[in-house]
Amino acid sequence: MAKFNAKKAAVIALAGLMMAQTALTGCGKKTVDYDLENNSGKGNGENSGESDRAGIGGKLGVPESCNETIDVGNSTLGSIKINCENIQTPDADKMNVAHFTPYIVTKEDKKRVAEALFEKDKGIYLYDYENLPKSELQEMLDSYKQQIESAQESGDDGWVSYLEEEINDLEQQLASAPDTYPDAGDYSGEGFIGTIGDIEYSLGMSSYGGDNEDEEGMIGMGSYIYFGPKDTLTLRPYEGASGGYMTEWAGDGSEETGANMSSMSAEEAEDIAGKFLADLGITDVVKTTTSDLYWSYYNDVTGEDIAKEIDGYCIVYSKAVAGSPTYNGRIYNVDNLQQNNGWADIPVESYTLYVYDGKVVQANWQQILGQADSVEENVELLSYEQIIEKANTEMGKYYEKYATRYKNIEFNDVRLTYYMVSDGDKKCKYIPVWVFSQYEERVDYDGSSQPEQIVIMNAMDGTVIDIIEEAKALGCYEEWN
Repeated sequence: MAKFNAKKAAVIALAGLMMAQTALTGCGKKTVDYDLENNSGKGNGENSGESDRAGIGGKLGVPESCNETIDVGNSTLGSIKINCENIQTPDADKMNVAHFTPYIVTKEDKKRVAEALFEKDKGIYLYDYENLPKSELQEMLDSYKQQIESAQESGDDGWVSYLEEEINDLEQQLASAPDTYPDAGDYSGEGFIGTIGDIEYSLGMSSYGGDNEDEEGMIGMGSYIYFGPKDTLTLRPYEGASGGYMTEWAGDGSEETGANMSSMSAEEAEDIAGKFLADLGITDVVKTTTSDLYWSYYNDVTGEDIAKEIDGYCIVYSKAVAGSPTYNGRIYNVDNLQQNNGWADIPVESYTLYVYDGKVVQANWQQILGQADSVEENVELLSYEQIIEKANTEMGKYYEKYATRYKNIEFNDVRLTYYMVSDGDKKCKYIPVWVFSQYEERVDYDGSSQPEQIVIMNAMDGTVIDIIEEAKALGCYEEWN
């Protein structure tokens, strides 16, 4: 395990496990759909042809599975194949195009969310590294001094040198530190701390490219929100552990975890998570996955892993358009999108909630957009057969422009969904798309959320979306010198 950094841990609420997103608008009287079951069954074998799908999948003649060979054109590829056992389509009769304006979190949002989460009568305070009170800084100093002793015993001179620098910085900060956390004030800060029951929780809310509504934010970065216990061990202690954290990942399987110890059912946890979102005014989402919640414990001085247990559930939601989920795969690992002079990534709008002991104890999401400015309903889509015809002429061209190090590609995930593209004038829209991706299964998850290969086709006209150019237009492209 990597050495523990207490300084960073002190402000984890501000960085906060940023793997996730929402529209922080006020609560309204809306019908909220917090669940969605894909209407797609198991494959019927090679080239299974049309299925008995209901809804949009049936209208477009989408088979349950497919095994296709696609023309490579003038690309350097040896082959392009589509071999998917379960093609996913929305549980809907139509698909829309939704237009949005980028969203930047406001002071009012911070105040509203903080007061909805914390017990207001116990106080809500500013929480950032520059304003940590003396007691917390002293705890960090004590931890670093213990780590120095351990590092000296093991002969880790590099770590000793680093810790000595950190201790020097902390001692200087301690000299002028306040005795208590400052009041939240006008909520212009990015981090806050409050109490729920007997447990202190932290809340981080910040926008990239502009920290409030008066500054210009970039849609490619969005706003990030994190909520969780200030110290995991105060919420669920473990004997002998001095540090701990929650995760949805099972890990490498080297630790014995046993069965889920939760007294809740998964369905009960989903209801709790849904109410949590509703109470914050988050309505345009659908549940995508529910999995076990893992608690990992360690010694923060030696870095030794102590235990891992399952207790509770991790529930993930996706931004929705007309009740159907948007694509939430993360494309930063896609092979042919790795550029020599830049890096592209279009963020996804997803929400990760950890439910334990009858309540949401940790949540993080990334806010990109507000409510839709306008919606084009029931847009006309190409049939599945027409999309495959387009793939035979367009995929090879795409790989000719953006070459991959792979020699052969075999897409094992195919889905009809929504994807974010530029709408001009720093706005964007979600459009219906076909996503063809290739991923490798891992030990603790299927890998589909981080594909190695991806081609996204506009479901309305069959054109391949130029992800690099879209990333640039959306402000999601970082150019290197």
